[in-house]
Amino acid sequence: MIMGEALRDQRILLLISPFPRAWSQGARGGVADDVHFVEGFRAAGWAVHVLAPQSGAPDAYPGANVHVYPNFFSATERWPVAVRRLLWPVLFHATVLPRAVRLVRTLHPAFVLGASHYASVTTWWCRRRLSVPAGVKLAGVMDLVHTEWPRAKYIFKNCEQLVALQFPQDAWIVLDDGTAGGQVLRKRGIDPDRIHFLPNGVDVEWTDHLPDRRSSRNDLGIQDDARVVLFIARLVASKRTHHILLALPGVIAKAGRDVHLVVVGDGPERDRCERIAHEKGIADHVTFAGVVNHEDIPRYLAASDVFVSTSALTNAAIPTCEAMVCGVPPVVYDVGATSRVVHHEQSGLCVADGDIDGLEHAVSRVLMDDELRHRLADGAEHFARQQFTTWDQRISMELAIIESLAR
Repeated sequence: MIMGEALRDQRILLLISPFPRAWSQGARGGVADDVHFVEGFRAAGWAVHVLAPQSGAPDAYPGANVHVYPNFFSATERWPVAVRRLLWPVLFHATVLPRAVRLVRTLHPAFVLGASHYASVTTWWCRRRLSVPAGVKLAGVMDLVHTEWPRAKYIFKNCEQLVALQFPQDAWIVLDDGTAGGQVLRKRGIDPDRIHFLPNGVDVEWTDHLPDRRSSRNDLGIQDDARVVLFIARLVASKRTHHILLALPGVIAKAGRDVHLVVVGDGPERDRCERIAHEKGIADHVTFAGVVNHEDIPRYLAASDVFVSTSALTNAAIPTCEAMVCGVPPVVYDVGATSRVVHHEQSGLCVADGDIDGLEHAVSRVLMDDELRHRLADGAEHFARQQFTTWDQRISMELAIIESLAR
């Protein structure tokens, strides 16, 4: 823990999180939202305290004062999904709420922010019972985006989030990952004045500092004349990584040259994906790179010809945006608000959700048609330069919201 560093005149922010580390996949891998958040608020003169699950990492939230609670998420991660869905919210409230109350009474924070819907009861309690301004930050709204589902299915799939939205907050900060979070929360009856729908931060500067393609390929052991398909995500069921593996044999047959798929990320679906690669006879065409440090992602993008995203929730999240920044044309399932970022035939190709044959055809087109690939790459990079938000800009938006509410 880092304790007692705050100056007397520093305002204190307490972040209540279900995530054990600031990096979403640990070891500087995955999404760095919390890293930028802590850095930005510290630079603005805030002392940031984080209440998070025990991780064992010596620097789980760099620059923050870290307080921990037992990591029941890790202890029960192999339990059946249905059991975890019921158990985790109960354990979170029972474990985190009393610790948060003690911290608020000790630290006297100017604002309490919950990371994800899990924290909504705790932040509501701090707001209502302890008179501290509080809010919840959502990285997206997950299956709440599927408003086309039948009512019974929608409620069953989203019951935890629907319950969480019943607890009033001073602010709901919702990040635009392509799941139309602002619109969804308004439809659920949240006061529009309390909804702050913000863009994701993106390393836009990558567009001017992309590594050399040939040296990147050499570093990664990829031949100069190969066609490279890149997939970046946590390997969880909602990302549907197996779809690109099922499409790859057809892509290899059509492309008429060496095609290589690089999968960056790790998670519970990895064993299944590796098994599919062997069953389909494409294991020699696939590299499972595991978790990659975020600063190395531009090297993978520089070596690639096409980026693929097959999530069931949104395909306009940060990895797709990073690919566009680096001029790598995306081929994505058109789900959620994806088409607001990936404009079909202009900055990438959109495929009907879940259409594996369509995915195969679209990826093959980009790999086989040099003119199309270059046109889409230029369109993607142009859109990124014009539309994407830097991390400094995004964090300044959060800072303005919280400072306006802080006591």
